Amino acid sequence: MGYIVSQVITVNCSACGGQPQFDDSEAGKEALCPLCHEMLLVTAAKPVGELSGGNQQKIALGRLLHHDARILLLDEPTRGIDVGSKAQIYRLMNELAGQGKALLFVSSYLPELLGVCDRIGVMCRGELSEVRPVADWSEQEIIRTAVGQAEPKEVAA
Repeated sequence: MGYIVSQVITVNCSACGGQPQFDDSEAGKEALCPLCHEMLLVTAAKPVGELSGGNQQKIALGRLLHHDARILLLDEPTRGIDVGSKAQIYRLMNELAGQGKALLFVSSYLPELLGVCDRIGVMCRGELSEVRPVADWSEQEIIRTAVGQAEPKEVAA
């Protein structure tokens, strides 16, 4: 990514309802949407490629939100990032779901899936084999289903 953080914020924040022009003053920062404001925890003049993995991931999410899609596919959005950035991304996901957005969250970290999702669907050999409320899953059941060793479970209507 060859962008400077302030360029990304200017473009993205105008799309998500914040102040359309980047203003480095405290008042200007406060006028930004919450995600763009959080991105300013880093130096705004820094090239995106020089940011930490967590801040690069937040920039990528901000760019995704620029399109105002109703359905978002988040493929491993917290992989390899620090705990603080993960918490910020989880909060953002919760806010987006509260706004009525549909989030398809892909993760290979089972505790994360069990802690973040409302429902979990498991793929086995290229087929979606199960979709159930998160309370109906354990880590062991997810693994067994993913490798094709689970018995299909009846889902209450």
